[in-house]
Amino acid sequence: MIKIINLLPELLGTYGDQGNVATLTWRLTQRGIENQVIQASARNPIPTDGDFYFLGGGEDDAQVAAVELLRRDGALEKALKNGAHLFAVCAGFQLLGNTFYADGKELKGLGLLDVDSIPGDRRFVGDIKTEFTGMDIELTGFENHAGQTVLGPNALPLGKVKVGFGNGDKKYDGAINGNIFGTYLHGPILARNPEFADLLLNRAIGRKYTTFEDPVAN
Repeated sequence: MIKIINLLPELLGTYGDQGNVATLTWRLTQRGIENQVIQASARNPIPTDGDFYFLGGGEDDAQVAAVELLRRDGALEKALKNGAHLFAVCAGFQLLGNTFYADGKELKGLGLLDVDSIPGDRRFVGDIKTEFTGMDIELTGFENHAGQTVLGPNALPLGKVKVGFGNGDKKYDGAINGNIFGTYLHGPILARNPEFADLLLNRAIGRKYTTFEDPVAN
């Protein structure tokens, strides 16, 4: 059983990024792999036994509320120590870092990615294409953010920007640290880039299954 946790969908579900959850569970089901989606709302404790955790995009107030809820009981950190994968988009990506800005104020993030997000000199909007770090895969999506994210020494970029702004520098998008992935690509990214969705699945399923046949044509 692969367990997918959709984190705080009522707060960080503004830009359709919950489609990433739908894409992942569809591809698992097509392979005959049993899976379960849990909507981890603000009213309930966050499960610590999930395989995948997703954070989507949202507005400043929702972002502030989300980081406070995620910090509350340390459940996300426990899940990651258990080997879970975490995938975050836009506002979700920013709050995983060391610091981020909301409503003009610098706030402390969760510190799960070595990045800092600061206000940009413009809003970064439009189509984006990147080259995924470490593999010959192009990722496409749509970006819409006002923050600029700076990578620290312990974070790798998720991708190299070919078209668009990415983290705001027109060089890189997102960040990776172990099983933690952050990006500015909406779309949703996993629906637009099925080979990337399968990459994530292979990483997790490799811990539980000895073989992984892919009947889905990309």
